[in-house]
Amino acid sequence: MAETKGPPEDAATSKADAKALLEEAEAEAAEAEALAAAARARARAARLRREALAEATETTEAAETTEAAETEEPDSDAHGADDAVEASGAKTDEDAPDETVAPKEPESKPPRRRLRLPSLSATLKVAAIVLIVGFVGITGYMAWQDHEATDRTRRAANFVAGARQGIINMTSLDFNHAKEDVQRVIDSSTGQFRDDFQQRAKDFTSVVEQSKVTTQGTVNAAALESMDGKTASVLVSATSKITNAAGAKDEPRVFRLRVTVTEDGGQYKMSKVDFVA
Repeated sequence: MAETKGPPEDAATSKADAKALLEEAEAEAAEAEALAAAARARARAARLRREALAEATETTEAAETTEAAETEEPDSDAHGADDAVEASGAKTDEDAPDETVAPKEPESKPPRRRLRLPSLSATLKVAAIVLIVGFVGITGYMAWQDHEATDRTRRAANFVAGARQGIINMTSLDFNHAKEDVQRVIDSSTGQFRDDFQQRAKDFTSVVEQSKVTTQGTVNAAALESMDGKTASVLVSATSKITNAAGAKDEPRVFRLRVTVTEDGGQYKMSKVDFVA
């Protein structure tokens, strides 16, 4: 009787073993699927990183005014998928080795710093400003030179005119109004020459009146010899026709003189008279 009950027990054992084998096969299949999903997620994450790095590099090279470019972060979905796969396959990874190795992430190259060169328009603007400033400077200098030349010419003419008038006053006298003529000489002189002439004015007037002298002076030529500040030296050639009680009648006398003229209160007066041989 014991032998007839054996087959049912063996059948039950066979079913249990088959079920266990089936479950083990399903577990292995699930583990393989999880490993494959993890490999796909890692490959996708690596691809996204490479694409992001390439895009960041192109952006850095294209922008002229960008000093530094930051590498874009990988897509958040890739991180989420990677984290989810790693969490789900944590237990299975302990039992089975990881057959798929994620590709190594390329090292980020430091952004290249481009030297910012001035644009053509900025260079032209600077050149235009330099030219304008230079032109204004040259124009101002030329205007100043012209003003100096004009002022020098005007002053030279005034010195020469002062010398001419002073010599005419000295060589033109009439005994009938000697005092007025002598005073005119004093008024057209300055400095030491004026002081000396004024001291001898009374005696000089008496001589003119007693001799009944009449002189008529003219300036033949006058030229500026030198000029320094408020003083100038003028060369004068003059002729005086003399008539007196001694019998002279319009006798011409020629004088060559070096006249020092000084500006005095806006007027140009004789301050020294020397004869030139």
